[in-house]
Amino acid sequence: MAPKSKPITITVQALNIEMMYPETKVSNRLDSELTWIHTISPSPMGDTYKIKLVYHLTETPKLYVLDPKPLSLAKGKTKLEHCYDQKQQRLCLYYPKHYEWHNTMLLTKTIIPWAYDWLYHYEIWLGTGEWTGGGIHLPDKFKKG
Repeated sequence: MAPKSKPITITVQALNIEMMYPETKVSNRLDSELTWIHTISPSPMGDTYKIKLVYHLTETPKLYVLDPKPLSLAKGKTKLEHCYDQKQQRLCLYYPKHYEWHNTMLLTKTIIPWAYDWLYHYEIWLGTGEWTGGGIHLPDKFKKG
């Protein structure tokens, strides 16, 4: 049996984000949690979005869109696609039960690029009403309104 990999520490995650995005600062508390706020654009012609990443070493990362708030909805739609919490605008970037992310992965190689990807597909959804980003669609009873 192969040894299990150790989690990447919060300090290493924070330093990695600051290396990739030197114009920003990561809040790191006691090497147990980090918070990062940054403005991104999913494509050269895309809009800009202020995002917030919150990560506790013992939990999965959470990524929110802070601005614009609320995010616009596609014509005829009543809720955002692939969003854990409509009000907080917490994005669904991966399916936890499939273990697509774990704490031995860098946030800069997973969660952050996945946020760009989500926003890219969000902009397509705004224009077409069709979600092209893939993923599993949960029944409404499992989503927060």
